[in-house]
Amino acid sequence: AMITLYNVPVSSYGAKVRIILRHKGLDWTELAPPDGYGSPAYRAIIASGTVPAIIDGDLNLADSEAIAEYLDEAHPDPAMMPSGIGARARAREISRFHDTRLEPVLRSYFAQVAPATRDADIIASNAHLLQDRIDQLAVIASPAPLMTGEDLAIADCGFVASFAILALLQDILDLPVTLPADLAAYGAALAAHPSVSEEDDRYRAVLADWASAKIEG
Repeated sequence: AMITLYNVPVSSYGAKVRIILRHKGLDWTELAPPDGYGSPAYRAIIASGTVPAIIDGDLNLADSEAIAEYLDEAHPDPAMMPSGIGARARAREISRFHDTRLEPVLRSYFAQVAPATRDADIIASNAHLLQDRIDQLAVIASPAPLMTGEDLAIADCGFVASFAILALLQDILDLPVTLPADLAAYGAALAAHPSVSEEDDRYRAVLADWASAKIEG
């Protein structure tokens, strides 16, 4: 049976799952959560009420990292985890660093996009925290050219949307945040990957429309 993906277009974690589905050549149908995510109608389907979530046969599954590892085990070709216990542990470390340390700082800026709700002190203080997270990532990760080598991996897929969000915030809020050269090169290599480029274009367009709506009120 075809996989059902519950998602909203601007979800960064939804973009992550879409890349994995595309890279593995899987067919899926995408639905918006009925009455919006968190609604009683949606929670009757997905108990957490969050996006993304999938239905695959009799399995209902939320959380992008759980979905990613499930898809990699259920559809192992091409593999999206490196071989070797140490390499796999490092890949999980990078992926979880993104999800728990970097992405939340980026997402905290969403309330600053609309001019009416901007707080210069929050923007400045978060910029220091965001730069610290980026600098930590540069120590943890050694892209070559992607996070676990030449092949696209689960550890890469969350960064596609996050780099798009960072570029948008740098443009709109003039954030004083920079990517070290190796991470900038990694971002370019990631965006150019055949399984990523179309999703990167889609997500950046959706994000730009969302930001325009916020700015225009």
